[in-house]
Amino acid sequence: MELNLSFAQIGHLLEGLPNKSAAAVLPLIVLAIVSEMAVVVARGGQYPWKGSLVSAGVALGHTIAQAAAQGLVLGIIAAGVYHWRLWTIPISWGNWPVLVALFLLADLAFYAEHRCAHRVRFLWASHSVHHSVERMVFTAAFRLAWTPVLSGVFLFYLPLVWIGFAPEWVFGMASASLTFQIFVHTELLPRIGWLEWVVNTPSAHRVHHASNAAYIDKNFGGVLLIWDHLFGSYQAERPDIAIAYGLVHPRSRPTNPAVIAYEELWQVIKDMIRARNWRERLGYLFRPPGWMP
Repeated sequence: MELNLSFAQIGHLLEGLPNKSAAAVLPLIVLAIVSEMAVVVARGGQYPWKGSLVSAGVALGHTIAQAAAQGLVLGIIAAGVYHWRLWTIPISWGNWPVLVALFLLADLAFYAEHRCAHRVRFLWASHSVHHSVERMVFTAAFRLAWTPVLSGVFLFYLPLVWIGFAPEWVFGMASASLTFQIFVHTELLPRIGWLEWVVNTPSAHRVHHASNAAYIDKNFGGVLLIWDHLFGSYQAERPDIAIAYGLVHPRSRPTNPAVIAYEELWQVIKDMIRARNWRERLGYLFRPPGWMP
């Protein structure tokens, strides 16, 4: 079998890449951000204007990097995997059992990717950009990496393509999940405990962004929290622990989006250069953040 994709086929595949779902609900996102600003100010609080502007700058760089990587990730890599798929799984908006199956599998793939991004330093070098925010507001959701290929996110979805789900549906589902997650980045909504047995909530995601020892590496779920309950990574928000946001060991508090985007990756490179042997170099790459020989 030969891999023979036309430009029209690649263009069709690109329709499913992330950012498309967010664009479709852009008016709702803007309304949520403006409303949050108004509520925080009306309550006499301090809205993080500067942090939100920095997040906007990071988001711009992320959008450019993502657009540059789309052809490689979906038009070539995912399309190549789909060419050698085990089956062809028929999927459409009317085929609800298959849609639900894809949703559950894609959400599980996100959980696996997200957990690995916290436990493998090379992946953390990209994901740490998102955790550099020091206030939980909706704009924090847009502080995303400028290294979409190095982040390895797409790799966790390729098994779904390999078993027979079309790439545009897989990555479209991933895009919809990320769009939902925009709305869990807020401090305004209180904890609704019973809901967290199934669905990700602002309270659960506040815990995920916390740098407190009791909260580290918890609540990795995207849309669903059932994976956290199943795999022992769930932690409820506690009234006796005030959440501290940001990185556990921030080396600086930069406002330059480029520094935020590449600071941890540069630190990984420096640690590897200083390493005494390949065992240490591989440790700096694949062991958890903070690991030292």
